[in-house]
Amino acid sequence: MHSSKDRLNERLKFRESLTKEILADIEYEVDDVLTWAPESLTEKDRKAIRDEVIAQTRHVTDALSTEELQNEGARRAYTCRAVADARYLINVRMAQGKKG
Repeated sequence: MHSSKDRLNERLKFRESLTKEILADIEYEVDDVLTWAPESLTEKDRKAIRDEVIAQTRHVTDALSTEELQNEGARRAYTCRAVADARYLINVRMAQGKKG
């Protein structure tokens, strides 16, 4: 028989694996967006954008329930949102570069 501690550990490991999957999906998508960003976007800006989107993702995944993390529709919607955020941040950085 599993103890309640074993069940808790299993749930935490499952949640951690779901979070890793989501982060990997978003990293892949954001890296793809950054690959196609204008060449004038510096590596420093690219890293900052990637780091910001990943940090936002971690913040959101920490707040979601395990059931919500498993929902494919919600995961796809969040991935789309992260890509939109990355594109927005690229545009902001490009606009800042033109001003300076």
